[in-house]
Amino acid sequence: MLASRFRTAVHASALLIPFIAEVTSESTVVMVLVATTAVYILSEALRLRGKRVPLVTRFTLVMSRDDESSHLVVSPIYLAVGVVLSLLAFPKNIAYASITIAAVGDPVASYVGRKLGRIHVKQKTLEGFAAGLIVSFAAALLWVSPYFALAGSIAGMLVELLGILDDNLTIPIGAGSAMLIATIL
Repeated sequence: MLASRFRTAVHASALLIPFIAEVTSESTVVMVLVATTAVYILSEALRLRGKRVPLVTRFTLVMSRDDESSHLVVSPIYLAVGVVLSLLAFPKNIAYASITIAAVGDPVASYVGRKLGRIHVKQKTLEGFAAGLIVSFAAALLWVSPYFALAGSIAGMLVELLGILDDNLTIPIGAGSAMLIATIL
């Protein structure tokens, strides 16, 4: 239960990325995320060889599920890569909205799906999908128009519902791609 709360908090902390990018710059955020991810990967490699990096290893083990602790915990890497790719590939407002959709939609869908989910699609639930869609739509309105927020939220939450690859990577990319396509239509 504690791991789930920490995972949700880390996921939701991605909400800060657009605001930090506005205060500093997108390139600064990208560099910091790439460096942090490199340190994380190094600490994971050391952990798997029996060596601990004081704070990072403890944090990783607290956040990991029981079935993850024996191998590389990749979810944080995928989230960082999804955020970085969004910042590099999409216009600023779409990048920020796609990151926001991932930061709020995925944890809300997961929580509601676990607590209230009845109608299953693979390992996810339609109730989680609906909750994630509503919340991510509302949050994306901070950055884009309702039309783009809806397109991005639908795409992001469909990716989450269908479990395409690791949704930490595919939600921001799917949401951003849908919004980019919507600009053409």
